[in-house]
Amino acid sequence: MNRNALQQAVNNLSIQMVYLHTSEAKTYNGFDPLIPNQELVGEFNIDTKSCVKKEIQEENGVKHHFLVYQTEARMRYLKGPIPEELKEGQESNQELNKLVVAEIVALFTAEYEIKCDEELPKDAVLEFGRINVPHQVWPYWREYCHSTCARMSLPVSILPMLSINKATENDS
Repeated sequence: MNRNALQQAVNNLSIQMVYLHTSEAKTYNGFDPLIPNQELVGEFNIDTKSCVKKEIQEENGVKHHFLVYQTEARMRYLKGPIPEELKEGQESNQELNKLVVAEIVALFTAEYEIKCDEELPKDAVLEFGRINVPHQVWPYWREYCHSTCARMSLPVSILPMLSINKATENDS
């Protein structure tokens, strides 16, 4: 992790809005959520996909600059038990995908106003998107996933608090 670049972004970006951009919720493989006592294994993932710069000019000519991040959050249930060879990654993801019985995918937009006049370095923008944006989107994702599971008659999983710091530090 590039701590200096990340700190530069943190110092110069101010969150303005997080909102749901698109979503999709499906069941697969003839899955019936109303059958009791099914063994289901939940998987969760969140990943910032893109960032673009946006400019808005007020009527008085004042310009505001923003970074707009798109972050995808995904939850899926797999029909258990999961064979050991799939757990250990010896088989392809295609085999694991055959076990998916339900999936919720949401794309969130997070907008940050740029508080400085100079251009933020690319590594600062990328580190912020990789580390900070998922943390700020996660509470919206938790609520959305929880309510969507209930609407789909899926087991309502309480998503854990997002804890990616140690994993992201190891990615560097």
